[in-house]
Amino acid sequence: MDYTETLISMGQGVCYALVSILFIFIAKKLDDWRTRDFDDDRHIDDGNLAVGLRRAGLYLGIAIGMTGALSGESAGFRTDMRYLLIDGVLVTGCLFISRFINDFVMMGHINNDRECIKVFTLGDGRTTTGNTALGIVEAGMYIATGFILNGSMSGGGGGFYQSLGSALVFFVLGQMVLLVFGLVYEMISSFHVRDEIKQNNPAAGIGLAGILVALGIILKSSLSGPFTGWINDIVGFFVYTLLGMILLLGFSVLVDRFLLPTTNIATEIKADKNVAALVVVQATIIAVALIIAHAV
Repeated sequence: MDYTETLISMGQGVCYALVSILFIFIAKKLDDWRTRDFDDDRHIDDGNLAVGLRRAGLYLGIAIGMTGALSGESAGFRTDMRYLLIDGVLVTGCLFISRFINDFVMMGHINNDRECIKVFTLGDGRTTTGNTALGIVEAGMYIATGFILNGSMSGGGGGFYQSLGSALVFFVLGQMVLLVFGLVYEMISSFHVRDEIKQNNPAAGIGLAGILVALGIILKSSLSGPFTGWINDIVGFFVYTLLGMILLLGFSVLVDRFLLPTTNIATEIKADKNVAALVVVQATIIAVALIIAHAV
């Protein structure tokens, strides 16, 4: 074993990790400034789960997106670092745009910031601060977007500007797909998903966030690989997307039937608000998405 080469590789890995942490810190400061009307750190210290979840999703989305820039063959440490810095700016900017889309489109003009510090009265009379369901959905949107950016940055076969353009184009297309899929999920559900989320039903938040993350994993797989031309890549993206959506919805029915034999997802969400059941169901859907992404 060449220990010198191993140590050099580990040192470079530490530098890449420090750059990622830098962008997570920058994202924190930007979000602190964006939500300067209230103190996010204080809310997290006070146990506001909604604020903690949305911040966790943002940080995970940045890390997932930036790992796409590190895949493939190295162009040399200095060049890799320069590309990583540029991609970090792109990923961070795209995630903040994704937050805006989630706030004003996905959730139907629900103000996420206001909801995440709103005081809710529980069924037993106790009060809690923050719409946890909404925090879960926002975290899911960040993570799904991170997977999309990861896939769009991890391909080869084109130059730097082609890679940059590809990341932007497929970020936009990916957001459109997530919004459409969210609408389809709402339409096929026997209850009003967004109403349940607005009423701070965490099970509903897990249901929507889980299936968005699952789709993001499949979209990442469709975007990974060498650049073969804009038309081929865009057509392939939509074919893969349609197939993935059909498979996810089909497996959702199977999971509902076999993992919840005495009930169903709609009952567990709307009537029982059963967080445990939805964690199991959506974890299974994400597991299926991982298998689909590596098998198709």
